[in-house]
Formats: sequence, structure tokens, C-alpha cells
Amino acid sequence: MPGIRSALVEELQRLDQEAAEIEMLVQQTRIEAERHEGRRLKGEERVTTLEREPDADPAELREARVQLLTVSSRAALMDAQIQVLEGKQKTLGRFRDRVRRLETELGELPLSAGDGDAGAAARTSSGPGGSSHDAPRAVLRAQEEMRRDIARQMHDGPAQSLTNIALQAEIVQRLLDRDPQMARAEVEALRRMVQRALDATKSFIFDVRPMVLDDLGLLPTLRRAATDRGKRAGVPIEFESRGADRRLPPDLESGFFRIIDDALVGFLSLHPSQLDLHLEWSERDVRATVRSGGADERASLTRANAEAGGPEPVAEPDMPPALAQMIHEQRADDLQARTDAHALPPERWQEIQARAETIGVSVELVDAGQTMEATAHTS
Repeated sequence: MPGIRSALVEELQRLDQEAAEIEMLVQQTRIEAERHEGRRLKGEERVTTLEREPDADPAELREARVQLLTVSSRAALMDAQIQVLEGKQKTLGRFRDRVRRLETELGELPLSAGDGDAGAAARTSSGPGGSSHDAPRAVLRAQEEMRRDIARQMHDGPAQSLTNIALQAEIVQRLLDRDPQMARAEVEALRRMVQRALDATKSFIFDVRPMVLDDLGLLPTLRRAATDRGKRAGVPIEFESRGADRRLPPDLESGFFRIIDDALVGFLSLHPSQLDLHLEWSERDVRATVRSGGADERASLTRANAEAGGPEPVAEPDMPPALAQMIHEQRADDLQARTDAHALPPERWQEIQARAETIGVSVELVDAGQTMEATAHTS
């Protein structure tokens, strides 16, 4: 217990330091946002003045509008960055408060007999690479990495889309009185931007946590994931389920979905000709199979790997040994490149294996890495 409390104290110190760094970034970004807002107001005033002058130079007016759009874009981007930083600040604050409460509760627990010796042993054996510290740190690192990814995706996706929508709305507002015909065209462009932003936000929410998984279960969620991901990647995904599907325990259902979805994402990154997703339900388990490419492609690659693993082919009598070895190595390199181009990427496979081990799911790669099989025991 002393080792765990010591790890929590270290994490609190790290979280306090990170919170201070974020606060400094927020303050600096606010200062920059105020500067850009001041420039935007000046640019807006200049455009308004030029628009009211009947003999204003069209080129000067056009340049003023371009400058205003540029400054407005930067100001909106600064506002979006502030929102992202403040969101991370709030999340970090809640997490820090939770860790502080845990540390306090541990400190209030009474020590049982032998805890002092055990604590001393833990402190002695748990150095920088000790197991007492590694587990809490690994969890915290994973959580922080997840927050960082969410913040980055929010900034690059929905936040940027909303910035563009705000700029487009400003253009429409300025055109309504001067050129209604052009304004109607810009309104249509604005509508398309809003629809794209809505689609992107829905996809983002689905990637973070598909709500349909909680409401309807594994089968409908996988069907939607296969349809949406295949459409976005331009790769047809054939989905099939056999047997009577049913709800799984929440942790198993969520983890099993992530394993299958990670396999889909990994194979789609290779731009295969097609993907097959097959579910087989039985009374005791559910088996998921994700296959990349057509049956002929898989058979050809599997056969080539089997031949490569056999005895080295005998060279022709009149072929120099060095040339025969060179040809053999070239064929091996070509086969490896072909395998890498169709097999599930190693980093994605490692993530799947780690998740599967955590929730007790069996996973296997077959067909020279072109097929992933996962089995979850439900009884």
C-alpha cells in the first residue's frame, strides 16, 4: 500500500506541473486571440468604410475583404484552441481531484500487521522499473494518450469545420444586401459545409464510443461500422452473421467490438480490393473473422509463403551459385514486400493482442496475416 500511495503522490506532482503548463498556454493563447480579434475589428471597419464609399477602388476593397477573411480565420482558430485547452484543463482537473482523493483515502486506511515490512520491501524492490509503480503509470499514460488523441482529433476535425462554417456565414451575411444571387449560392455552399461537419462529428463520436453499442448491441454496431468504414475508404465490406446473436457482458461486448473494428481499420489502411467480416454465434461463444482481399489473393499468398518456407530450390547446372543465391534472395524480398502489403500491420496486431489478453478473447492471424480470427467465450 505505501508503494501505491507513493506512486499516486508522484502522479499528483506530475499532474500539477502539467496543469500549470496548460494554464500558461491558455493565457498565452488568450492574449493572441485578443490581438487577432482587435485586428479583425479593424479589418471589418475598413471593409465597411470602403463598401459605403461609392467611388472606392474595387481592387482595394477586394484586398480588404481577403485580409478580413484571413484575420477572421486566425481569430476563430485561436478561439477553437482556447476551447480545446480549456476542455483538457477541466478533464485534467477532474482526474487530478480523483487521484488526490484516492491518495487521501489510502493515507487514512489503518496499517495491518506486517504492512510496514511489506511497504519497506516494496520501496526497496520498486525502483524506476519496479512493478508497484509501473501499473498505475501505465494506466495513467494510456488515459493521457487517449485524451491527447481526442483533443487533437477535435481540433483537426469538428473545431476546424466550425471555424470554416463561421467564416462562410460571415461571407453570406455580407452578400445578402449587395448581391442576393451570389448570396444564395454561398448559402448552398454553407449548407454543404454544415452537412460535412455533422457527418464528421457523428463519425468522431462513433469512433470514440458508438452509442448504438450500448443501445442495440454488437451486431448492429458492427454492421454500421462495416458500412461506414467501407464507404469512407472506398472498399466493399461484405458482412455476414450466422446463428442467434445476443447481448454480451458490457466490458466483453465493448472490447470485442474494438478488436474487430481495429482489424477493419488496419486492413483498410492497406487499400485491399475487398474485406469480409463474418460472425458465427454458438451457445458458448461468438467467433469473428475478418478477411482481407479475395479468396484467390489469399490462397496465392499463402501458397507462396509455404513454398518460401520449404527447401531452397536447386539451381540450374549451368547457373553460377552466386547468381542462384541472388535470385533466391530477390524472390524472398519480393514475397516479404507482397506479404507486408496485404497482412495486418504489426502495430495494429500488437494493439489487438494486448486488448484481447485484457478481456480474455482468443485472437489469431492466419493466411499469411490476411485473416484475423477472434473468439469470445460467452458462457
